[in-house]
Amino acid sequence: MKLEQLFYSGQIHACFQRAQSEPDSPFAQQVIALYERYQLGNIPCYTERQEQTTERVDETYAEQDEVFAIREIKEEEQFAVSTRQLEERARNGSSVERAQSFFTQAQLFLFAHHYDESVHCFLQAVKYNPNKAVYYGLAAQTMQRLDHIPFEILGYLERAIELDDKNARWHWNRALILTELYKSLQQEAFLEQALIALEEALACCRAEQKSLRSAIENTLENMREYIF
Repeated sequence: MKLEQLFYSGQIHACFQRAQSEPDSPFAQQVIALYERYQLGNIPCYTERQEQTTERVDETYAEQDEVFAIREIKEEEQFAVSTRQLEERARNGSSVERAQSFFTQAQLFLFAHHYDESVHCFLQAVKYNPNKAVYYGLAAQTMQRLDHIPFEILGYLERAIELDDKNARWHWNRALILTELYKSLQQEAFLEQALIALEEALACCRAEQKSLRSAIENTLENMREYIF
């Protein structure tokens, strides 16, 4: 891909790497400046590719089972014990255990409407285990809800897609961010790439993912107001 295409498609890390090889290009200089301004180099990169868990029909992942189990606890003391165990694992567990603990805590904070704490924990999950697409993806999804910087969100989605390019949700989320960039910056190229991302999302969406497919198709339908 050309440098401009990488940028407008939301492939922020790949675009930065390409820009470094084109130092005389004014556009490349702008990309490098943006990447450094928002400290996008701080977004972790995976250290190995591994099999990723599949999104289930109810739009959940196996990694979320722990948080659902904790939320089912009715007895206050038992709930407190479970949360203390999470905190202990986050302090003293292996990297994988710490990551999963932070991932679970992130969702508990999210359900409790403690949004800043939720994002912090999602990012810690990615830090301790940068090889799970769902950690990057749900971190990005939460940041999107809280109006974080679009380019930062795209940086996390890029990692999620690199690890699991068959996950329709990550392509859909990318399309949503690119559409927001189009609306705010009025650059047609963002809209063109958002449509491509939606096509990829539909191509990846499994037949049983009816709710997700409906959401993607609804997004595509809503984009008609920008196309025509």
